[in-house]
Amino acid sequence: MTMYSESLRAFLKPVLPYLDDESVTEIMINGPTDVWIERKGKLTKTDAAFSEEGLLGAARNMAQFVGRPLTDERPRLDARLPDGSRIHVVLPPMAKRGTTISIRKFFKERPTIQALLNFGSVTPPMAKLLEAAIVTKANLVVAGGTGSGKTTLLNIMSSLIPDDERILTIEDSAELQLHQPHLVTFESRPADKHGKGAVDMGDLLHSSLRLRPDRIVVGEVRGGECFHLMQAMNTGHGGTLATTHANTPTDTLRRLESLCLMSGVELPMVAVRAQVASAIDVVVCCERLADGSRKVTHISEVLPLDDRGEYRTQDIFTFTTVTRGDEGEVLGYHAPTGIIPTFVHKARAMGITELTDAFFDPATYGLPPPPTAHVGEGVKTQWAPSLKHREKGHPDPDDIAAMTRGLAERLRAEHAQKKARDEEKRRAEAGAIVPAARPAPAQGGQAARPQGAPRPTRPGMPPPSRPAHPSRDDDDATPPPRRNPLQPPRQVRPPPPVPDGGVELSEDLREEIRARDDEATTGGDRERTALRPIPSGIRR
Repeated sequence: MTMYSESLRAFLKPVLPYLDDESVTEIMINGPTDVWIERKGKLTKTDAAFSEEGLLGAARNMAQFVGRPLTDERPRLDARLPDGSRIHVVLPPMAKRGTTISIRKFFKERPTIQALLNFGSVTPPMAKLLEAAIVTKANLVVAGGTGSGKTTLLNIMSSLIPDDERILTIEDSAELQLHQPHLVTFESRPADKHGKGAVDMGDLLHSSLRLRPDRIVVGEVRGGECFHLMQAMNTGHGGTLATTHANTPTDTLRRLESLCLMSGVELPMVAVRAQVASAIDVVVCCERLADGSRKVTHISEVLPLDDRGEYRTQDIFTFTTVTRGDEGEVLGYHAPTGIIPTFVHKARAMGITELTDAFFDPATYGLPPPPTAHVGEGVKTQWAPSLKHREKGHPDPDDIAAMTRGLAERLRAEHAQKKARDEEKRRAEAGAIVPAARPAPAQGGQAARPQGAPRPTRPGMPPPSRPAHPSRDDDDATPPPRRNPLQPPRQVRPPPPVPDGGVELSEDLREEIRARDDEATTGGDRERTALRPIPSGIRR
């Protein structure tokens, strides 16, 4: 740990337990005495509190740590910590209730598609479709609200890019965790206190196009650089990935259109829309539901503009909410809509043979078709086998309606079974911890001391204290500071000198002083106990 890391943790001492708790995903400091955390998607108020000066000092220490200005002239800070956590700071008087800080933590381990499957965010068929979109170099945009899991999903999909491709990443604050061997990472830079030296994402995107990229991954599109990104997608840079803030697939295209207009390029509206619709192939939407869970709600294909110049999309997979559980859980199901995407033929030609017509049929998985799937208007839609009647405009048969009626009870039963399995697994893991067997006594009637165990103390002496924090095997974990770096080292008092004047201490008193010295040596950070009155027995 560096001196700066130790100093930063010292300033954040009131929230250190939450920084080290892997189940906490975000820490929100709304003022000196108003601290909240997010755990499993739920917000909880804590008892942690700062002083006003301490919280302001923590904010300025963060700014100094990342090398960015945070002053009265620049009262906002957006940066990241060395462990990957993203921070945002707003100073008073803009923050009316005091210095406001948000610390968003990320996975210390490399995120994988299996993690999404374990969380129930996607299903195996959806994961296969996303992998096919990456392999076929479809231009893909991940959309969603704040805290919906966009960056995590982009991380996971970026990990599916083959290792033999050259990848360039462009971000405002570096959050992506790619591990491919041929990787070039760019991070924008704000202006200094004199207003000079700014390098925005548009400048970095301009440079990336001249560095022979196989893939361009943009952390978040939020400004006029979007127009240059659309130009890159339309000029042969396939397989580009990006995120943006939007709720639905159609809203995502409108959002990108608005960002393109921020570039200042004078183009007719229809031309900008045509660029966006031509550049984007697939839109993936994420959402944080009412129970705190995060789901991929849409995987949709983007179609060309219609005759009126409006966007057209068609949903391939969607999440449908059906009911609520006993504890407020949102119960629903992921299912294909029955629409076969137009890029499936390219995927099959590249060896992805799993994407058959039955793959996109909800009947294959024993599920009814989603009732609210968006179908492109004015385009010939190819349907899965069990929904071929929709091509002719016929209504759904009665068996589909019967599946929908019994779906709520089925989801509740499956959810109850899953909770029972999880509880049984938790108990099994807790019962797997078996206490260590007591060592067999050695010769002479005394127990043999295991190798590496501390030596026993003499009778009447307290046992040595254990370290306050156990050792950790994770190299990325930041150990807590052993002391406040702003305080001077603790002064250890020397043992009392032998009195002058020929005073001789009794043997009992000498033994007591030795015991106290040994206790101070082996007691770690425990406070030395006050000396008791000197017993009688001093003789001259």
